[in-house]
Amino acid sequence: MSQPSSLNSIKIGIDFGTTYSGIAWAHTSIPGEINIIDKWVTGRNRTSAKAPSEIAYTSSGVKWGFGIPSKEPRLAWFKLLLDPTKYSHASTANSPLARTQLLIPRGKKPVDVVADYLSELYKHTIDHLEKSLGKEVVEVSPLDFILTVPAVWSDAAKDLTLQAAKSAGFGRKKSIRLISEPEAAAVCCLKEIEPNHLNIGDTFVVADCGGGTVDVISYTITKKSPKLEVVECVAGTGAVCGSTVLNERFEELVRDRIGFPRFDKMKYEGRLYMVKEFNDSLKRNFNDSEDEDIFTCPIPGVADDSTARIEDGMFVIDREEMRKIFDPVVQEIVQLVQQQVKEVEKTKTRQVKGLVLVGGFGESEYLRSQLQNQIMTSDGRKLSILQPPNAWTAVVRGAVMRGLEGGMVRIRKAPSSYGNLCTELFIEGVHPERDSYIDRHNGEYRCDRRVRWYVRKGEDVEENKPLRQTFIFLVDAIGDRVSVSLLASDSPDPPDTSKATGIRTTCTLEVDTSVIPKEKFIRKIGTSGRPYFKLEFDLLMSFQSASILYQFEVDGIVYRDVKAHYHL
Repeated sequence: MSQPSSLNSIKIGIDFGTTYSGIAWAHTSIPGEINIIDKWVTGRNRTSAKAPSEIAYTSSGVKWGFGIPSKEPRLAWFKLLLDPTKYSHASTANSPLARTQLLIPRGKKPVDVVADYLSELYKHTIDHLEKSLGKEVVEVSPLDFILTVPAVWSDAAKDLTLQAAKSAGFGRKKSIRLISEPEAAAVCCLKEIEPNHLNIGDTFVVADCGGGTVDVISYTITKKSPKLEVVECVAGTGAVCGSTVLNERFEELVRDRIGFPRFDKMKYEGRLYMVKEFNDSLKRNFNDSEDEDIFTCPIPGVADDSTARIEDGMFVIDREEMRKIFDPVVQEIVQLVQQQVKEVEKTKTRQVKGLVLVGGFGESEYLRSQLQNQIMTSDGRKLSILQPPNAWTAVVRGAVMRGLEGGMVRIRKAPSSYGNLCTELFIEGVHPERDSYIDRHNGEYRCDRRVRWYVRKGEDVEENKPLRQTFIFLVDAIGDRVSVSLLASDSPDPPDTSKATGIRTTCTLEVDTSVIPKEKFIRKIGTSGRPYFKLEFDLLMSFQSASILYQFEVDGIVYRDVKAHYHL
């Protein structure tokens, strides 16, 4: 590796996954070299492109990843607990997620567990960089972290991930930002596709099939040089139908065969070993080949039983049972991709050229074959399916590329409709009497619980062109903090009252008006004879890859003093 200069920054991608997490980095003086961290805390000389997203709280301290002793109870899949709205907690009592909830130490919340794991990941990253580049280079080089999150997650879950990362060390005197997992994958894969195979106007669907979530999104190429640029074609979709669901379905098969009593009596480490063997071998290699009708998996601690088809300590699964484990999950992914293709075709101006399949589950040959057989365009054409080499690390490498080269996506689709809670002058016959009130400052008869919508779901939003709404606040004193309730709806045509079904409060924005010059507060006298102040400003919303930046503007001066408090 060439010797980097300390005058440049280090771009670090963090792919915090449900089952495995990865880190990649590049020094801006050598942008062509993207390095994958493949050595981890372990007692063995192991190399792997990712480490398990697992943590254990032991008597000797926190253990994580490959460094957890085999018999130590571990917390797994805890990432999913950051967005409970997307994952059913009513899973089997012995599922990793259910066990994780029982193992969370008293006084800790899921976000604290995530922060503890990310803290270990952060320390390992810094240690690796110092060994690779030298401590002096790392100390003087600005560190720019790009953290990936599922696109399907709520705004609150994305913000929780960011807060956990900051408290873990990623935000201390360093830059950290979020990028959606499918966008990071698209950045990597479209850049690695032979340029001659890309044309302006080509549309690709990207399916990022990970351990917990599957995100599906489509991009149309608008520019090839000097830098590749794309626009989001239609709104992305996703679901919690990643490969961890296959593990749960496998455990359900075992439990149904051997019965609840024997399954519940299995030792924790034995069950963990059994699922790991299924995950690393059977699941990864299954392709529904006619040459392989029988599959076996070790089932420690359970006696041989011909009725339960346990032979020589091995749990026997036939090909039909493997299909039953896979098919409900695979079919959900097929439906997501097929619906995305249909939505692209509804635009009448674009056709899908191919499907890019990435993520750990995206390497599955069975998933690829089912998508190849079932996905079809309206004119009967089958899609070209691309499984890039090293698809497992496409997301983390794309995060680094995003840090090195800036944004590739010029226009996105608003994932929801967004607006703010407001009041209006009361109009008889239009507004309901129950929402009327008299303003205590100026005596106006007004209507509460109204909504002004910034943007509607599916509309185009540009990252560098913020949406704005003008606000007029009446406050008792100069410098008073004011708050704005930001509302969201999954409808592209939401109603104008906050009491309607489907309207949710996504966050409360707290605006620090103390930074505004005093002369911008206009003094008034209220109906009671007491003074108050009128303040007018524009609230700005900038949609980024996986986050929203809030600012406000007064007479052309933009202030960043807005805090967003998200609601789950």
